[in-house]
Amino acid sequence: MMKKSKQITCVSLMSVLLSTSFLYANLNENINMEKIQNVEISLLKYKKMNVNDIFNIKLKNINENTEFFKSDIRYPYLKIENKYLENEDFNIKGIENINKIMRDYSVNFKEKIKEESKDYKKQYEDIFSKSKEKYMKYQYEAYSDYKVTYNKNNLISIPMKLYEFTGGAHGMSYLKAFNYDLISGKEIKLKDMFKKDINYKTIIDKYIKQQIQENKDIYFNEEQGFKGISDNQSFYIEEDGIVVYFGLYEIAPYYVGIPKFKLTWDEFGKYLNYNK
Repeated sequence: MMKKSKQITCVSLMSVLLSTSFLYANLNENINMEKIQNVEISLLKYKKMNVNDIFNIKLKNINENTEFFKSDIRYPYLKIENKYLENEDFNIKGIENINKIMRDYSVNFKEKIKEESKDYKKQYEDIFSKSKEKYMKYQYEAYSDYKVTYNKNNLISIPMKLYEFTGGAHGMSYLKAFNYDLISGKEIKLKDMFKKDINYKTIIDKYIKQQIQENKDIYFNEEQGFKGISDNQSFYIEEDGIVVYFGLYEIAPYYVGIPKFKLTWDEFGKYLNYNK
């Protein structure tokens, strides 16, 4: 009877030990699975995260009108919705910095023309108005406006048109594009749009030269005109492609305006980092 009782006790003890081992193993497995699932959820959330949805684009406007100067400065402001302001999943500071860059650029443009108008005002009052010859009184002008050409896939592209008039036969127009990765908050360069193993300059240069050749009468010749894109080549993004552009007089006469060349997703998408 004593021997039988000892056998039962040993069997029971082994059962408890085995159950504990299996329980510990299952517990570890559950913990590991939970960690893996959390990582997968985080990665999935990151991949699906669309920063473009957390803000609305508002118009900011600065108007001035005096005897010698007038301005109508219109620039964009990415207004973050209140519910996202404290959300650590989004780079709020990055977006605020983009707002500051766009505002500062617009205001500095206006202030530059305004300062020039002060110099002209002094010349006019001290010299031109007292001359026997008739001088036309100018009102210096500064204008800016913008268009959001791409706002999805955590990217934003906003080309801003600027115009200044400081006397003379005509004013001058400029185009400044603001291209940003909204996750990092960093400015996107043209090379960033292309895969690393792609010689993007060769591809773009060849395309632009072909386009110029088809309309060579409106562009400067090879000596004066296009010789290749620069390291900081200006561009902006549209729904159907990337637009590379040049300033007035850069590769064509004034009447041509701002020359633009579009690299469509359909034709050049295989070279690009981003999908349309």
